Amino acid sequence: MVRKFIGLLVVFCLLVTTPLVANAASVSKSIQLVVNNKQIAGVHPVVKSGVMYVPFRKLFDAMGYKSAKYDPGTGEVSGNVNGADIRFWSGDNVMEVDDGSYYLDHEIPVFNGQVYIPLRQFGQIAKYSVYYDQPKLTVNLKSYGYGQETAVKELVTKYYETFSPKLLTSDNLTLGYMNLDYDYEANQAVSEIPVRDFKVNIDRIEYTSDHEATLQVTYIKRTEELNREDVFGYNLRYEAGQWRIAHEGMMYSNMESPEDIDQKVEAIMKNRFNEQSAVLSDLRTYYTAYNAEDFKRTLQYTAPSFIKHWNDYVMGPETWEDSLKAIFDHSEERYKLSDERVIFLGKKEAVVQGMLSWSDVTEDIKDGDDIFEALIYLEYANGHWNYKEDISLDQDFDRRDEVVLFK
Repeated sequence: MVRKFIGLLVVFCLLVTTPLVANAASVSKSIQLVVNNKQIAGVHPVVKSGVMYVPFRKLFDAMGYKSAKYDPGTGEVSGNVNGADIRFWSGDNVMEVDDGSYYLDHEIPVFNGQVYIPLRQFGQIAKYSVYYDQPKLTVNLKSYGYGQETAVKELVTKYYETFSPKLLTSDNLTLGYMNLDYDYEANQAVSEIPVRDFKVNIDRIEYTSDHEATLQVTYIKRTEELNREDVFGYNLRYEAGQWRIAHEGMMYSNMESPEDIDQKVEAIMKNRFNEQSAVLSDLRTYYTAYNAEDFKRTLQYTAPSFIKHWNDYVMGPETWEDSLKAIFDHSEERYKLSDERVIFLGKKEAVVQGMLSWSDVTEDIKDGDDIFEALIYLEYANGHWNYKEDISLDQDFDRRDEVVLFK
């Protein structure tokens, strides 16, 4: 029998003060087994030489592992536990799991004709944490992640909405790119744009220990101006009393206009023609000033909330004004807007859909080299509409087949 050595596992040593009888099969009061807060009737662990054991047949039957087989001639026990194929032999100190072998400190015993399995090793194989409450003579097994569904979903939902560093583990490399003095949650933008639907679906989750998990999450957000679907992969770790994100990455993104976008545009043109004309006029004023490198007028038509966010968020003494001057001094960026139309018009927010052509001769990007469909967000302040930000709708990608999250 070929056995691949993985490593010596520390045996779960549970010392009890209640004396054991000579055959080590009973104590004055039976130890109770509780799995996921439910007491398992008829399964009573015993302790021998500081190791806690349970009768494998009763345990497997009680927990629904019906594939277990026992060969009394060879003493071999085999079965499948949560997807893992296991084999062990009474009187031997090896437990084989899939392609690896666990070497135990003691031989697997037989008490009163029953083969017993070390409870700690069973917990590791079946993905259960094991805790012995000695005063109450109770052993508690909890499957990895038991009762954590709500906390995990709240974490990945909040992170998608805020991207707050408070939700990251202390060793997450993303922290090196974030301003830790900035309060991301308190400064989360509140938008006038109605959200039609927002769903967070945990497509798959695997708890690799009682404090670590890997999961794939799909976010679907539908608003009046945009339908968006994103898929993220996460590695989570329980740290400082809560689940946090140790690593994250976007695996898929798709952005599309809502099906009724043309009707929305027609309604705005019909009912609020002058207002939408003012939005487009002020946006053109912004791009004209930017292309002319007119610093004062560009700043005048830039959203105050954007400037404040930049100045509060960006690390170091550089302000948005400093950054804009540097852009004008060291580049020749130019934007051309075409086919523009207002697709959302609120009291303080507006969204324009159009085609943007971006060029910069200092980067050898000529006019017409980079044209993309964009959504341009504006803010009303100081008596006119101001450019806030734009996003490209031509950024869809799908790397789900390239990323291996689960082993």
